[in-house]
Amino acid sequence: MRHYEEMSEFAPLGTGIPGSRSATAPDRRLPRGRHDLPREFVARTQRDRLIDAMARTVAEKGYASTSLGDVCTAAGVSTRAYYQHFADKEACFLAAFEKGVELLQKSVVVAYGQPGRWPERMRRGLGTLLHLLAAEPAFAALAVVEVLAAGPRAIAGRRALLGSYVDFFDDAPRRGGQPEVPRVAVEAVIAGVYGVIYDHVSTGRAAELPDQLPGLTYAVLSPFIGPKAAAAAAGLP
Repeated sequence: MRHYEEMSEFAPLGTGIPGSRSATAPDRRLPRGRHDLPREFVARTQRDRLIDAMARTVAEKGYASTSLGDVCTAAGVSTRAYYQHFADKEACFLAAFEKGVELLQKSVVVAYGQPGRWPERMRRGLGTLLHLLAAEPAFAALAVVEVLAAGPRAIAGRRALLGSYVDFFDDAPRRGGQPEVPRVAVEAVIAGVYGVIYDHVSTGRAAELPDQLPGLTYAVLSPFIGPKAAAAAAGLP
């Protein structure tokens, strides 16, 4: 429970993260036969269920082993209806990835944007990211691990996501007499954080990610404010 109690320190979780709900939950089922529901509502409901089903199925079976039929069964949607929303398996996967990333990034930006000094803001943003991935293991598996198996467009989306985190370092303080931290070093820091996240998610330990916040905060801040200040900001002894 500690991880979720700590969540109040960070931005609230976004709603509607792919895989956060069962696609066939009773409150999401459409009535059989003739009904008066608007066509737009039916289409939106089917699409959302397919996205949730894609996230959960891919997390369970892996992208390569997931078939279109698996997703339709998990969503309770016919193959015919599937093709009204997505051209193929890749298209549905990308929709799930893009929707989840958008919601994830919104939460991180909200956390980072709260008042405070740059080290504190970075810790909040990183903490929000770790807590969200811990709370949404299906989406974490899709976005962190299976994205690498989903083709060039998915990999390009992952690259763009990691690249966007460079912007959070624009506000880093400059230490007097010290050289500017080169961009490649910033990219290396981001890649290192991603590596830790990947290791946890790929081995079924996403729930442990919030425990890594102090160490990762230290690693992120050290090149910019020095080891001693980074340790203090990270809450390390």
